Amino acid sequence: MTTNGVMKTICAVCTIVFISCAGTNSTSNNSKIPKDNIVGYVDGTPVSYEEFKEGYLSGSLNEDYTLEELEDFLPTYLNYKAKLTQAKDLGYFDQKSILEEYDLYSKQAAYAYWMDEHIKPTKFNEFKERYNKEMKSSHILIAVNPSAPPTDTLAAYNKLIEARDKYLSGEATMAQLDSAYSSVREGRSMGGELPWFSVGTTVKPFEDVLYSLEKGEISMPFRTQFGYHIILLEDVRERVPSRMISHIFAGRDSNPAKLDTAYKRLMNGADWDAMVTDYTEDRLSMRNGGNIGWINYGARYHPDFINLVMDLDPEIEITEPIRTPYGTHIFRMDSIQTFKNEAEKDEFLRKELEKTNAVKTNNSTVINWIRDNYLEIVHLDNFEAFKASIDDTDSTKFEEYEFDAEVSDLVLYTFQDYEFTASDFEDYLKEKYGTQPAYKLSDLWFSAFQKASVDNILAEFTRVTYPEFEIQTQGYLKGLVVYQINEDSVWSSATVDTSRLKSIYDSNIEEYSYPVRYYYHMITSRQDSNIQKAIDFVEAGNSPDSIRANNIPVGVVSDSTGAFQGEPFDRLEQMEVHTFSSPFEYNNRNAVFYLNEILPARSMTFDEAFNRIMADYQPVREENWLENLNKTYDIQAFPERVKLNYEKEHIDSE
Repeated sequence: MTTNGVMKTICAVCTIVFISCAGTNSTSNNSKIPKDNIVGYVDGTPVSYEEFKEGYLSGSLNEDYTLEELEDFLPTYLNYKAKLTQAKDLGYFDQKSILEEYDLYSKQAAYAYWMDEHIKPTKFNEFKERYNKEMKSSHILIAVNPSAPPTDTLAAYNKLIEARDKYLSGEATMAQLDSAYSSVREGRSMGGELPWFSVGTTVKPFEDVLYSLEKGEISMPFRTQFGYHIILLEDVRERVPSRMISHIFAGRDSNPAKLDTAYKRLMNGADWDAMVTDYTEDRLSMRNGGNIGWINYGARYHPDFINLVMDLDPEIEITEPIRTPYGTHIFRMDSIQTFKNEAEKDEFLRKELEKTNAVKTNNSTVINWIRDNYLEIVHLDNFEAFKASIDDTDSTKFEEYEFDAEVSDLVLYTFQDYEFTASDFEDYLKEKYGTQPAYKLSDLWFSAFQKASVDNILAEFTRVTYPEFEIQTQGYLKGLVVYQINEDSVWSSATVDTSRLKSIYDSNIEEYSYPVRYYYHMITSRQDSNIQKAIDFVEAGNSPDSIRANNIPVGVVSDSTGAFQGEPFDRLEQMEVHTFSSPFEYNNRNAVFYLNEILPARSMTFDEAFNRIMADYQPVREENWLENLNKTYDIQAFPERVKLNYEKEHIDSE
């Protein structure tokens, strides 16, 4: 089933799933439920007041409830329990289509669960802690292509170890080492001194290493998407609050003297927005009164520009013209960032975190986080043995390749208690790389296999690790089952007794008839001239159905069901056949009707009336089914005990 199919079903069974989630956590030792606490029986199984109330609350948007609401809900809940029991008896829990949809939902829900319940909170706490600090550092970078062979990565690593040793021994400074070791791109070093910055400014692996260092400490070599680095953390300080800045700007090639004139006018009381309009060359900020947003260390501006702005005296609202690497500016400091309370700061930080790649809501983020935080073992010796069993000159496609049976049981990868063997990897190769020749076997494919393996067991691993997730997914499964048994027993036309419908039709034929109906075309366009072209085309003897085929740019729809009522459709009653209505407006477009035919009132055939008969019969069909459930599973309800427990509950809370 497609993702869209899953979402449609989620909407359709929403209430059922709410009830299901509650029922999953019901009392397991039924014999110990006090008699007065039992509000009903289904097939001899008692239903406690606590389970019943939880079922009610799970489908309610507020936790306040009245006795009347609970009493009304009791038959619904007991019927639901009986439907579940019948579904189990009839094998619904083993139906392939239901289990496939359940598996798909479970995996999607598992990814969302990890992201919302674990990854985002963990990342937020980390982000908040780091946000309060700003770091000054320098680094050495040796560029390495992401797909570089091991010999290249080892060479880069060893060179950085050599550089690190020279720094630690005092033989060279970081600036000297950067000049000697860092890669060069377009004549500039890729390493060197970095400006002050804080969390969310650089790539995550770089940030993680930097924030793990103590002041004055130099890291071991590590890899990012750019290559291999070593970092020296030179200094740490408390974060300097961001500043909201507006400016009037003249570019480097402009005469800065015009900003002197603007400044004088501002000092004489001229309106800031008017001066922005008259003098600034920054067209993007002009429409916002010159506002360029929050400026802080780590913002995407030239370091000299940032340092200058952050050093401005907050007591001076509007500065004299100042030269920066971009040109000349008059700055206005609109505010310095503060927060009313911790909750407001947290809300701001959550939005800032969402802007980073750290909490990208995708499956790779979840898989990578789980692998980083749980035990995994890559059995390299076994993988090398597997690779050795593959003939590196064999061009046979993997889908046809005969693997060595002696290595098939070797465990190549372990995640927690799950083991994945060479045989699993063989199946993966056949599925994903079946058309590739055996000699192209790649270590990257093995890395992808590890991610795919965790993906395959994610839902099960989540259920085992977190009982609340097991309750959630079991609730969804029960919801699917109850939805399907409702469909089969009440809603589906495929399982209905057609002779019963025919009998209803024959006994009430006068109820199933068409009124007078109008077969029309509605022609719409934003331009009257296009509608007139369509009118001329039809009046020339052509069919309205051919309007679009003749490249007349209008919308054309037709109908004869009589389903649409009211304005403007009541205009059809005043029209004559083969005429156009006067123009009107419909959905913000100009429109006219063309009336093709007036269809007289008549009785429906059985086939035409089928859906209406089904709708009329559904309440009867459901009532019959519920009566049958009541007899088959001996449903017993005790509303007086609902009242007893409700009153006791409210007395105890007073």
